[in-house]
Amino acid sequence: MIGKVRKVVTIGGGSGHSQVLKALRAMDGLQITGICPSTDSGGSTGVLQKEYDGSGYVGDLTKCAVALCEDELLARTLMFRYENGPLHSHSVKNLLFHALEKVGGQEKALRTMWKLCGLGIHRILPVTHEKTELCAQLRIGNTISGETNIDTIAKNPLWNPNVHSISNIYLKPEVRASRSALDALRTADYIVVCQGDLYSSIIPVLLPKGVKRAVQRSGAKVLLILNIMTKRGETDNYTETDFIQNIEKHLGRKADFIICNDAPIPDGILLKYSLESKVVLGARRGARDRRMISAPLAMIADGQIFSDPRVIGRTLGAIFGRKG
Repeated sequence: MIGKVRKVVTIGGGSGHSQVLKALRAMDGLQITGICPSTDSGGSTGVLQKEYDGSGYVGDLTKCAVALCEDELLARTLMFRYENGPLHSHSVKNLLFHALEKVGGQEKALRTMWKLCGLGIHRILPVTHEKTELCAQLRIGNTISGETNIDTIAKNPLWNPNVHSISNIYLKPEVRASRSALDALRTADYIVVCQGDLYSSIIPVLLPKGVKRAVQRSGAKVLLILNIMTKRGETDNYTETDFIQNIEKHLGRKADFIICNDAPIPDGILLKYSLESKVVLGARRGARDRRMISAPLAMIADGQIFSDPRVIGRTLGAIFGRKG
């Protein structure tokens, strides 16, 4: 007897999101829909926007599509990034998808990318096709516009976490989420909020009109994967509690399961990160939350901390296998 295909929706940006998708790709019986932000304004995506009227989801969307690609050579080719010359900073995947959109339109570009990467029943979607800009209000009262400016706020020599911390994040203009993204959320069995930059990658997916209501109306179990480290300029001095409360506020409901790292991180790596004012996400305040699941998520590669897709897969698989 063939078991029911479980619908899993993932929410996040590019890097942390792609690690979760790699984990889910190896699991049977799932239909995966990844939903990405549409507000990227830096790097290759930013150049394509400014110079060629590109969309704000090219980079994250294509990175997530590649994460579900089984063809290793194709995946590496799509991720190839030019390091100099006129194509400096651009990846093959970004240039290809941008050209597909210009020639065939948004819908055909998406379907062609899915087909090229061999996604089958899986999908990667932008949360909205409408153009908008991510804005942040700071504790001091100032407003910053543009995802890349929010992402790099701490590089300003005058930046001070005590007065320049983010107090609110919003879209200007307000836009509505795409019908396909809302339908995926409403019909999901599980919604996984991935690790990533809180204010520039994760929450931007939750801001378009209709997302919060779709999540609230969904019968899905909501899973939240916490970051391992804080990010300078966005989550300075944050604890697990701060991270959870911010995401749940924008979700409009409580998470059912919260996954956090319990793997030790070598002192040398912690020292390297501390030089950038990045530290381990502080422990949750108060009594232990029964929703919390600890797992050795942290892995070290090339001197950097990543979430291990194998551990993510085992942890999510155990949750998916629970009754009720």
